[in-house]
Amino acid sequence: MLYADGREEEAEAFLRRALEPDAPEQDRPEIWYLLFDLLQVRADWAQYEQLAKRFEASFGTAAPAWLNADELARLPEELRPGGAGYIEIVGMLDDACASQCERARTAARMLPHVHLDLSRIIDMDEEGCRLVADLLQALSANGTGVLLTGSDRFADLLREIAAGNPAVEDYWLLLLDLYHLQGLQKEFERTAVEYALAAGVKPPDWQPMVMPVPPRSAPQERRDQPRYDPGPEAIHLTGVMQGSTDPQLHELQQFAAGRRFVNVDLARLRRIDFRCGNSLAQLVNGLAAGGDTVRLLRPNALVAAFLAALNLDGRITVVRSDRLG
Repeated sequence: MLYADGREEEAEAFLRRALEPDAPEQDRPEIWYLLFDLLQVRADWAQYEQLAKRFEASFGTAAPAWLNADELARLPEELRPGGAGYIEIVGMLDDACASQCERARTAARMLPHVHLDLSRIIDMDEEGCRLVADLLQALSANGTGVLLTGSDRFADLLREIAAGNPAVEDYWLLLLDLYHLQGLQKEFERTAVEYALAAGVKPPDWQPMVMPVPPRSAPQERRDQPRYDPGPEAIHLTGVMQGSTDPQLHELQQFAAGRRFVNVDLARLRRIDFRCGNSLAQLVNGLAAGGDTVRLLRPNALVAAFLAALNLDGRITVVRSDRLG
C-alpha cells in the first residue's frame, strides 16, 4: 500500500523490517520478492545483490535474476550478457560511458543487432545523454537492430531530469530518440510538445522508423482457449498509472470492446495508485460480469500484492510471473 501511494522509501523500510532475522515474516519468500522488485524498480543493483546472497543463504535456492532469465534464454548468444552484442551501462551515464558506446559501434559492424542494457543506470548528465543519443542515431543510420532492456524505467528517470532542467536540450532529444526507436508514437508526440514549449522551438514531427527486430526463439505457449479475437492478443500497460482517468484505462476499454478474451500484460507496469487501481478493478469486473474472459498477466510482486487487495471478480485470472509461482 505504501508503494502504491508512491512512498517507495517507506515501503522499502517496511519490507526490510519484515526481513530482519527475528521477524516472523522473514521466512516467507513472497516478502523477499516484494523487496527484490522494489530494488529493481529503483535500479539499486548493489542492494539487490546483497539481498540475493541473503535469500540464497536462507532458502538454499537461487535468487531471482536481475534480468529476466526467460527473456534472455530466447535471445541469440551474442545478445546475452557476456556476448559480443551485449553492452551494459551501470551507475552514472556520463562521459565515462564513451567506451561502452564505442563497443556498441564496433559490435554493429559485425552483428545485425545490439543489446543495450540500461536497467542499472541511476543518474545521468548532458554529456552522457549526448553520447547515447549519437549512438542511437548512428545505429539507426546503419540499419542495426537495437534491443533495449530497462528502457521504461530509464525513460521515466530521463523525463524527471528533463522536467527539472527544461532548458537542457540533450535530455529531451535522447527521450525523443528512445520513443522513436521503440515506435512509441503517442509518447513521442506528447514529449515533442513538452520539449517545444520548454525550448521555444517547433515540435519535431513523428517519422516511422523501420529497423530489424532482434530475433527471439518462440516461447512455449500453453493455451486453454484458441485465439478467437483478431488483432493484438494482449494490451500492455506500462510505467506508472495514476488517477481514475489515466489514459491507459481508456486504451484498455477500447481494446476490450467487442472481445471475448481480454489479456492485459502487466509485465512492464511499475506501479498503480489507489484511484487508478479502483478504476481498473471496476473496468475489468464489468468485463468479467459481461461474460468476457479476463486475464491479468505477469505483474511484478508489488503490483501483484496490490491486485490481491482489490475487490476483483473471482472470474478474473491473475497469471503471476514464473518466479512468483
